[in-house]
Amino acid sequence: MLKSKVILSILIVLFGTTSLMAEPVSTNYTAQPEPVYGMAYLKSQTHYPLQQQALKNSGTVILNFDVDVVGNISNIQIAQSAGAQFDAAAITAVENTDWNPAMQNGTATPVTFQMPFEFHAK
Repeated sequence: MLKSKVILSILIVLFGTTSLMAEPVSTNYTAQPEPVYGMAYLKSQTHYPLQQQALKNSGTVILNFDVDVVGNISNIQIAQSAGAQFDAAAITAVENTDWNPAMQNGTATPVTFQMPFEFHAK
């Protein structure tokens, strides 16, 4: 089965309280996939690891994952690791978020995301 993939990059910056910004790399779709309950929900699912926060450690995790035509997440891969705790926090946030699929000409289309999670110590 051929699967059209659109690589998107969404920057997630985490400061004690998290802020999110999305920047698509490609616009081969009419509506990009998005969290069902919005970016604020994804933000609420992203937890800065307490041990790393106490140590004032920072790091960037880059995840690649697929969003299928019904919004299911699969094939989560770590493209860049910041250590096990940061990696786990990023993966958990993606897994705990429901997604609406990308739409192209009124039809749901599968996409691949590349999503960086930046954890910054205060």
